Amino acid sequence: MQQNLTEQAYEKILNKIISLEFESGQRISEKGIENVIKIGRTPVREALLRLRQEELIYVVPQSGTYISKINLDRVFDSILVRNSMENKILQEACDQDYSRLEIFRINQTIEEQRQAAIDRDLTTFLHFNDQFHKQFYMDTHHNFLWNWLTRINIYFYRLTALSLKVDESNWEKSIAEHEQIMKAILNHDKAELKEAFQYHISTAPETEQKIEKQYADYIQH
Repeated sequence: MQQNLTEQAYEKILNKIISLEFESGQRISEKGIENVIKIGRTPVREALLRLRQEELIYVVPQSGTYISKINLDRVFDSILVRNSMENKILQEACDQDYSRLEIFRINQTIEEQRQAAIDRDLTTFLHFNDQFHKQFYMDTHHNFLWNWLTRINIYFYRLTALSLKVDESNWEKSIAEHEQIMKAILNHDKAELKEAFQYHISTAPETEQKIEKQYADYIQH
């Protein structure tokens, strides 16, 4: 039971960090978080210890606990890993024949993400983004790789959240890119699939410039 509460506390705090509800550089406290997420002291303390180990928060002696800035080295490393690994996963998926039920299931995930975009619900949007990509790892029997990748995605998604803040069109663009990836897989078009995914995993230069301008205080170079 305690472990379950710790995991719940961890996920709730993590989602607030990724969604920018807890901002980079913001001072936080155990008591304050207990009040926000409605989970007791011990699970919150253990969750914060885990987040500190992942360098998503840091402690300043005699001052307090703070949300870490977005480490661009971590972000670019995570993109590098995703770009290399997931290209191969999607190429394998491209060799498969999907049933009508499987296609419906994936399209339903895209529709759930589309609704989250309409609602501007970042946590749900990122959840269904994960579900879309996860599906191809499951279909190609690379469950272990996806579970390992989950922790790396954290750093990538923090920058994704900023990209959605600085340019509203990125919500719809992300969904359109998922549709393009899915179309290429169903057409067994590996060249188109590779191009679509590389475009999807990258951040447009104009978006990077907006982030640098509007959220410079959130970034650690």
